Amino acid sequence: MAGDPTLSLRREEIRQRGIRAAAAVALLIVALRYIPLTADLLPFTLIENLAYDLACDHSQPAAPVDILIVAIDDTSLQPQHEGRWPWSRRTHAELIRRLKGARAIALDVILAEPEATAPGTAGEGPDAELARAIGEAGNVVLPAHRAVKMEYQRRRAEVAWGCPRPQGTAALPVVQMENLLPPVSPIAEAAAAIGYVDIAPDSDGIFRRVEPLRQGSDGRVYPHVATAVAALVTGRELPQVAAATGAGALGLGGAECPLDEHGRMLISYCGPAGTIERVSAWEVLEGRVGPERFEGRIVIVGATASGLYDNRPSPYRSAGRECPGVETNANILNTLLHSGARKPAGRSLAWALFALALGLAVGWLAWSGGEILGPLLATVLALGVALPSFFLAFTFMRSVIPYGGILLAALIPLAIAIPERLGRDKRLIRGQFAAYVSPEVLQQLTDEPELVARGVRREVTLLFADVRGSTALSEHTEPQVWVAQLNEYLAQMSEAIFEHDGYLDKFMGDGIMAAWNAFGTQPEHAIMAMKAAQEMLRRLEVLNRYWERHPQRTPLRIGIGLHCGEAIVGNVGSEQRMQYTAIGDTVNTASRLEGLTKLHGRQLLASETVAARIPPEIARLVALGEGQVRGREATVRIFGLADEEPVEASEQAAGGEAVRVV
Repeated sequence: MAGDPTLSLRREEIRQRGIRAAAAVALLIVALRYIPLTADLLPFTLIENLAYDLACDHSQPAAPVDILIVAIDDTSLQPQHEGRWPWSRRTHAELIRRLKGARAIALDVILAEPEATAPGTAGEGPDAELARAIGEAGNVVLPAHRAVKMEYQRRRAEVAWGCPRPQGTAALPVVQMENLLPPVSPIAEAAAAIGYVDIAPDSDGIFRRVEPLRQGSDGRVYPHVATAVAALVTGRELPQVAAATGAGALGLGGAECPLDEHGRMLISYCGPAGTIERVSAWEVLEGRVGPERFEGRIVIVGATASGLYDNRPSPYRSAGRECPGVETNANILNTLLHSGARKPAGRSLAWALFALALGLAVGWLAWSGGEILGPLLATVLALGVALPSFFLAFTFMRSVIPYGGILLAALIPLAIAIPERLGRDKRLIRGQFAAYVSPEVLQQLTDEPELVARGVRREVTLLFADVRGSTALSEHTEPQVWVAQLNEYLAQMSEAIFEHDGYLDKFMGDGIMAAWNAFGTQPEHAIMAMKAAQEMLRRLEVLNRYWERHPQRTPLRIGIGLHCGEAIVGNVGSEQRMQYTAIGDTVNTASRLEGLTKLHGRQLLASETVAARIPPEIARLVALGEGQVRGREATVRIFGLADEEPVEASEQAAGGEAVRVV
């Protein structure tokens, strides 16, 4: 049907409706992704987190040369080395002394409670020794850890950290900082800086983002431990960093670090766990690693031992996601100093417009063009542009785009359009013909939609049937009774037509019009029509015997006219309603033959063109003479069934009991 004008108006209506629906779906998806309230809906986050992880998995690892991890690993906890955890503060003091020459040291160890001194021990206690080692180093950054059920106010009064928020500083995430406990005094007082280490994972439990700065409910600004280290090595004070932070970027002065609307920065991981260089803490403490290894480098001391449960899953699926917290902090530091953070573009109007334009283009292509070509081009556009867009932006633009919105805005309209487009003509055929042809003919039409054509001239056989005396019957019978009987009659006649693959053109009250070869696929159409007519008469006999046993029913007689000839067949009607039908002289002749059954006292009359095609084994026909058909100058030779005995015309017309002709 691709090049055929048949059903073109309905096709265009469906196409326009499909384009509008695709546009509406794309607009809705983009709006949901752009609005902050709905931007984190599960479909968006699932797609974007998966894409981010895949991009990380396929990125080339690149370890920083100036960052090193001193790992408190399983070997360090063995009895032959430093023994079980927690270690004495004296051990940490010795570790810091052995890191002499490091540019900065971050000691990622909880020091929230004082260490008790053994009774009778002379000299300074372990806390004082650690504080002295930290003070002598002058470049040690300590962590504040989240804890519960502690004397928060007392601890805050003991150690003040962070800084007052400078005037004019951009708004930062406001959190309750009271339960973030710094190390005990005097250890905290000896530190060069303090920073928090608690960060929140994404909804799937993976750590992809960090807040470099937070604002407490007390109005003070607090740094992440990596931010504190980065500020230390770049020579910037925390108030300077806070004052310069704004317009969606961290004001550290190192690498470019854009922030999202929540003040979060994407962590640019340099690779899966183990990418950043490590040395074992026991090797440092036992002198197996000399001070030259740490010269000019930033050293982060932290736990990697499995029993210490400091694990923060990373985006690297292929590596099992395992990543110790100390390496996460090292990656954050590397992001701040060297690699920079990728720009979060979730609130970018440009990307929203791109997603909308792509969705509209995919929808338009899917519903335009050929039934196959349109969806194919739309699929190519979606797969060729939407699918790789995230990875291209991630790699070449260092941007994390709203991939969920882009992908869904393109793929959902496409997913809706493809099954609709590929089956459109078949659905149109089924919608128009399911009630008028047999299942076999319907299947043929849906397999070959081109059979349905407008304005085609072809040879057909037409059947008209009508109930004799129906007007009088309807006037003298209760309406509900007459309608029920008529429905029983029409149902059986329809089945007889379908049984012989006829096309039930229409009902005209109690009249029936049917056609054979209406689609050009029935070379023996006259024989099929004759068989259907005979079946109709047989079924009527059965019905009459049934109705005779019911006092509210009246036996019926019908008249059937059959004529074969050329007619114009196709869809006729308006945009609101179309009817596939036959028109022309052949139709009129068949209708008039049905009317002549009243005059001849017979239930079936056929024209010469039909009789010439019917072999004796199908039906024995006898000539009844010629009849004048209204609307035609030429007469028509009329044939009837040889075994049918005519009835009086008056009785035939009245629909009464049959009266034999003598």
